[in-house]
Amino acid sequence: MLNLVTNTLDELISIQKQLIRYAERKQTVLIERKVDELTELVKEESKLVKQLGQLEDERQQLVADVLEEHPGLTFSQFAEQLPDEEVKQELYSQLTTLQMLLTELQAKNKTNEKILEDSMSFVQHMITQVTKSKQQHFNYQSPATLQKPQTNNQGFFDTRA
Repeated sequence: MLNLVTNTLDELISIQKQLIRYAERKQTVLIERKVDELTELVKEESKLVKQLGQLEDERQQLVADVLEEHPGLTFSQFAEQLPDEEVKQELYSQLTTLQMLLTELQAKNKTNEKILEDSMSFVQHMITQVTKSKQQHFNYQSPATLQKPQTNNQGFFDTRA
C-alpha cells in the first residue's frame, strides 16, 4: 500500500515539473504576445491540471486507506513510525520535493499573472489612445468654419445689481 502512495507521489512530482515548464513557456509567450501559442499552452495545461486533480484524489484515497489500517494516527505520525529508514526518507524527500515544486509553481504563476495584467493595461491604454485620436480632426479646417461652442451671452456678474 505504501508503494502505491510513493508511486502516486512520484507521478504528482512529474506533473508539477511539467506545469512549471508550461508556466515558464507561458511567461515567454506572454512577453512576446503570441496569443495563438498561449491558447494552445492553456489547453495543454488544463489537461495536466485535470490529471493532477485525479492523481491528488487517488493519493488522498490511498492515504485514507493506509490510515484506516492505523486508526488514531495522522499520516505524519504513521510515516514517523515506519520501521524502514530508507522508505521513511524517500517518503519525506518526496513530500519536501512536492512542496518545493508547488511553491515554485505558485511564484511563476504569480509572475505570469502580473505580466498578463500589465499587458491588459497596455492594451487598454492603446485602445483609449486610438479612440481619442479618432475623435480629433487632423486635417485643416478654416477657423471661420469651426463650430464654436455656444455660450450664454450673460456674463459672470449680474450687471443689474
